[in-house]
This record gives sequence, C-alpha cells and structure tokens, in this order.
Amino acid sequence: MADKIRCADCEHCKGFRKASNTRSSFSCEHPDQKYILDYFKDHRIQKMPGFLGYGKPFSSEVPIKTSPAWCPKKKQEGGK
Repeated sequence: MADKIRCADCEHCKGFRKASNTRSSFSCEHPDQKYILDYFKDHRIQKMPGFLGYGKPFSSEVPIKTSPAWCPKKKQEGGK
C-alpha cells in the first residue's frame, strides 16, 4: 500500500507546545470529531480522543508514522 495516510502530511494534525515546555503534543483536529469520539467509546479507549502523542524534545516531528485506526480519513476512503 503506497497510499497510506500519514499524520505528518495531514492538514488536520496540529502540534502545540507551551512556552515553558520542550515537547510538543500532537492531536487530530479533523472536523468529524463525533466519529473519533464514537470510535473511542465503542473500542473502550481511555486516552484523550484525537491525541496522537508527544514529540521529541525541541522537535516538531509528529511521533507516529501512519494514521491510527480511528482516523476519519480512513473511513472516508472506505477503510476498515
């Protein structure tokens, strides 16, 4: 599959770093947040909905390579 969805290339992936912090936190701000919330509820995922992870110190690189299973873009393209 050469056409995998990458969060680093997605326009909905947002990073945020507080002024006193060295690591950025990344999350998915896709407009279909209801799908993400429902996926987390249905699969009993306890972490923050839409959270992708923390980056390395002083880096703006997204910590995951490909999109997670709950990605709304996968639903749009007819994925699992």
